[in-house]
Amino acid sequence: MSGRREPGPVRSQARARDFGRALDGWGRFTGPDGLHAPPGEWIRAEGELVRGGLDRTQLDLLRVDAGLVVTRTAEHVARTPDVKHIVVVQLEGTSILTPTDDRPPVHLGPGDVSYGDPTVPYRWEFAGPLTLMMLRVPFAAFPLAPASLRPILGRPFSSHEGFARLAIGFAQDVLADVDLLSGPTAPRVVQNVVDLFATMLAGRLAETHSDDPTQPAFRRVIAHIAEHLAEPLSLPQVARAVEMSPRYVQSLFQLRGMTVSGWIRQRRLEVARQTLADPAWADADIARVAAAHGFADHSHFTRAFRSAYGETPSQWRSHAG
Repeated sequence: MSGRREPGPVRSQARARDFGRALDGWGRFTGPDGLHAPPGEWIRAEGELVRGGLDRTQLDLLRVDAGLVVTRTAEHVARTPDVKHIVVVQLEGTSILTPTDDRPPVHLGPGDVSYGDPTVPYRWEFAGPLTLMMLRVPFAAFPLAPASLRPILGRPFSSHEGFARLAIGFAQDVLADVDLLSGPTAPRVVQNVVDLFATMLAGRLAETHSDDPTQPAFRRVIAHIAEHLAEPLSLPQVARAVEMSPRYVQSLFQLRGMTVSGWIRQRRLEVARQTLADPAWADADIARVAAAHGFADHSHFTRAFRSAYGETPSQWRSHAG
């Protein structure tokens, strides 16, 4: 540990069966007795999960005093409706994550940070007692695409050096302050954590030698998109701004299983969704929020929002504040 105060309860301190749904899709849990238990029952009375988050973005603190094995199969992956970026910080104790895609095991010790791929089945062995901090963020809510992070996938780095020390220290302070995650600024605080973790991973990418020569160009394109989300954006406009051909820009996204228009739409929706929960925008009507985030009109924004999240912007805003 870095000497920071121990994080206290945030929003809710859940035990055993109380947070079973928070663990759905993780996999099969085997406790220290070697027996399988349903999600939410594997943590004994001495274990606790302290959570803080906004909707689908979650910042969790996980404490376990006994050994544990989690086995996530292809069936578990298929049953997970909302796939997210996962950043794990091993604060105390040790764990070993073994992917099933022929990559070597990932050994995590105190202070190690690891970016994980939730689409790959794995076996994760925890040696208690341990403390983990985990950030889970929807793909579209992160300014870094999953494919662009492949060079650092399963390659732990220290949380005590460089920008990582600042990002993780801030997240620990957030978890230690109940008011930050329950007050009116909670949406902004959670987004601050996400942004700091994204910068941390981007910095780690810059330090990592990659065999993919297209990564610098891709990062340049998505950085331009992020800076101009509220403006009209099309493939030709983006290509011209970054001084690349439209065909090449399109190929950068196709290599990563995406399209330019799809990426722009997802980023606009996620940023608009955060804005709808922001107290600073509480008096703005839906049409103004839509226009501020690059949507041509209110109805178009509402249709896209409902298609992505299953509810209208007004419905989301009513329970997000």
